[in-house]
Amino acid sequence: MNLDELLAYVATHDVLLTVDDATDGGGTRLHFDAPAGAVTPELVAALRTYRSELLDRLGAGPAPERVEVARGPLSYQQDRMLSLINANPPSATWNVSMRLVLRGTLDEAALRTALDAVVARHEALRSRFVDDGDGPVQIVYAHQPVTLPVVDVTGLPDPDRLERAENASRAVAQVAFDLDHELPLRLQLVRVDAHTWWLMIVVHHVACDGWAVSVMLHDMAAGYRRALAGEAPDRTPPTVQSIDFARWEQRVYDAGTRRRRADYWSTALTLEGFALDLPYDRPAPAVPTGRGRAHHFRVPPDVERDVRAFSVERNTTLFPTLAAAMGVLLARLTGQGDVTISLPYANRDRIEFAETVAIVACPLLIRMRTDTTATFADLVDQVGMGLFGGVDNMLPVGWIYDRLIEDAGGGSPPMAAVSFAYQSTLNLELDMPGLTAEVEDRPTGAARTTLICGLVPRSYGLEGYLEYALDRLDPATAQSWMDGYLEVLATACRQPHRPLSELTGLPAPVRVAA
Repeated sequence: MNLDELLAYVATHDVLLTVDDATDGGGTRLHFDAPAGAVTPELVAALRTYRSELLDRLGAGPAPERVEVARGPLSYQQDRMLSLINANPPSATWNVSMRLVLRGTLDEAALRTALDAVVARHEALRSRFVDDGDGPVQIVYAHQPVTLPVVDVTGLPDPDRLERAENASRAVAQVAFDLDHELPLRLQLVRVDAHTWWLMIVVHHVACDGWAVSVMLHDMAAGYRRALAGEAPDRTPPTVQSIDFARWEQRVYDAGTRRRRADYWSTALTLEGFALDLPYDRPAPAVPTGRGRAHHFRVPPDVERDVRAFSVERNTTLFPTLAAAMGVLLARLTGQGDVTISLPYANRDRIEFAETVAIVACPLLIRMRTDTTATFADLVDQVGMGLFGGVDNMLPVGWIYDRLIEDAGGGSPPMAAVSFAYQSTLNLELDMPGLTAEVEDRPTGAARTTLICGLVPRSYGLEGYLEYALDRLDPATAQSWMDGYLEVLATACRQPHRPLSELTGLPAPVRVAA
């Protein structure tokens, strides 16, 4: 059993490796814990043979020295996220986990070179996010060669091979980052068979957003093409790095701008619109477990055609149409005619932000008044105006909440119960010679908020998902809600000038005691 075979065995047979420093002066010890059936003479012999290599991978060997090259403030988005992280137990909640399914002939060396260049270009991927005693900062370290662990399951029996490859993927995706000590990027390559590879890329959300994911993936593909052609890797840094963006925000949000934009949100929103009385399966627990799941669905082709045709007729993009249908669904589920949802906005209007890998995206809060809106077409116009007004008055969401609480004379900090995303900026078409590359989201088993719904345009149509907290919702209920969303979307776009009260929707919801 060689080292790669040992790593594959450990990843796929639930073998837990740990280290500690011996109290008797015997140096660092390597321990393993495994199911009885997994302990074989070959495993024990391999653990002894590759002890030094395993200690290095577990961080017990001599770690390469990190050299700090820059230090700067957090962006408002990063600061808010770290506040949420620090207020809760460690979890994989904010892991952005992707799996690239690569089919064909892979050049591993070219892939390593390409990934190495991506990390060299983008400072956020080699930064720590910490409180240094004077407040939270991001610390950038000099680039070091990227390590790409390989798990090879091709030698395992066919019935177990895919399951064990999935286990290896989950082991990378579902582990929390320690941002005080760990860089916010993990990589792993799984060889599934002679012509299929899974590249796992896991980034902490504090270092990226949806747009940044596209930048990283396309930089990687371009680097792979350069490596295959024998060209030197492109490590040219983008115009704006993560710290540069944070400093730009500090300049833009001066006191006058902050006050003027907060005035807009004070008239556009109310605290009441955040309290959605959704018919969950269970009341909220006193202590959330953080466990989550995702329901995936497709928008039927005929419904997508109607959505596109109506949007063209209304002289708008798909985003307001899709979001307005979600507003109608929430109004039906809650019986409320005034709802507020959060819409992630890429916030990349400035050309210099186009290649920035950082969390630049900012939530837009959109209020939808179905009780005073006559038709679906009118509601789409209302959402469109809300988007324009929100972009013109962009402000970190925490400041908006502070102003609403001040206006109300106090109260609990609001939080939009539902986030709805149309990820049109997520470009997942990759050009890698000799390979087909399919990008898949991989579940982390954690819930960021109670409900996150999203739609992603793919080459084959609109793909949707609903991430939800298992503390509140069962899988069957999540599916029924998304079936209801598709029903509302279909009916509304076919009859956009019909009164909202007459649109087909879900049956009257069954209430759950709060």
